[in-house]
Amino acid sequence: AGKVTNSHKGVFDGFAVTTFAAGSTELYDWLDGNDTVRFLPVDVVNSPENIGRNREMITINGAISVDLAGQVIADTMGGQQFSGIGGHEDFIAGAGLELSDRSLICLPSTSWVAREDTAGDDGRELTSRILPRLPDGAVVTTPRHQVDVVITEFGVAELQGLTIRERARALAAIGHPDFREELEAIAEVWPQD
Repeated sequence: AGKVTNSHKGVFDGFAVTTFAAGSTELYDWLDGNDTVRFLPVDVVNSPENIGRNREMITINGAISVDLAGQVIADTMGGQQFSGIGGHEDFIAGAGLELSDRSLICLPSTSWVAREDTAGDDGRELTSRILPRLPDGAVVTTPRHQVDVVITEFGVAELQGLTIRERARALAAIGHPDFREELEAIAEVWPQD
């Protein structure tokens, strides 16, 4: 559609960089012989120094959950490895090297999880992915002091430079409406004992 021009980068002006691609035959046909895409080693593409040298860089990462302090879990569930970390931390760190850069963490506000007691229903329960606090055994992917922006379908929480209580309020405000009131009440007494 002409939206991606690769003309505003800095390090890799004129072409898109990647380390791998997975998808449809249509994607592979588009990549084959495409001079605007370069496959480079992961230590080049994911280098925080290279990422930080790009002009007005905006990085986007996903998350499994975020607590009210802004700690991000992106690769484990219930303390067990769920996925690889990939470039998650590299792109957050790289964007943090320049004041004009932004790092976005995007996640849905809820997920459905299986319940132990499944009598009389489908055995699933809607749960918030913005948590008052991380559960015991949680493994943090990104510490709170590195998190810039968190986005759900209910809004944007810009966390950089906020106090812990301000961060909690901002994160509660983008929680799912079914959980928002509880999160906001907890945020008002944050930090907790």
